[in-house]
Amino acid sequence: MSDFEAEWAAAAEAVRRCLGLAFDALVEGGLAVGSVLTDVHGTVLAEGRNQAYDDGPGAGPLRGTPLAHAEMNALGAARTAWDLGALTLWSTQEPCSMCTAAAAFTGVGAVRYLAPDPWSLAAETDGSSGVAGLEAQPWLVAANVMFLRSVAEAARGAGEPATLVRSRELEPETAGLHDSLPPGLPAGTPVEAWLAELWPAVDEAATARRRRVGR
Repeated sequence: MSDFEAEWAAAAEAVRRCLGLAFDALVEGGLAVGSVLTDVHGTVLAEGRNQAYDDGPGAGPLRGTPLAHAEMNALGAARTAWDLGALTLWSTQEPCSMCTAAAAFTGVGAVRYLAPDPWSLAAETDGSSGVAGLEAQPWLVAANVMFLRSVAEAARGAGEPATLVRSRELEPETAGLHDSLPPGLPAGTPVEAWLAELWPAVDEAATARRRRVGR
């Protein structure tokens, strides 16, 4: 079993901040996706979280609109004078076609992500970014557990959301971990405190997933 504190300390700043932003979105009842722009040294220069489903007062012209994906908000925090070709756009989930197009249009140098997008997998439209994910299994599981919980909590009406149902087939380890969590949203603790408590289960799910996919 890996040690959370050591794994967290060893993770790139972009990984930690993306997960932190996704957790912030989850706590606020939004869609748990976080994104950052980093320079060649890995320093975070701009950031954003998904705000497409946020309502009420808040900052940001995209808030509460279909454009307010995490990556779009991170790109919106960049400055025109920056050399975006030297920067990397990171996200907890694989960027959709809109965000991938925005990254290409603005000339971002590289795109990285932690986990496949459960919604895209369920809709059989994965691979929008055209680049490989980070393949760090614990962070993949952590990112998608948050994503699934935000989807489940936002669901309205009878029955479970198709994304969660399909994830049990396609990503059984992550979906199983999600199903084992207590109901409701996590309290507003730091993401590292939440992950530290959950880490044995995250590590177990990541190990099982690694065996299943062979990497």
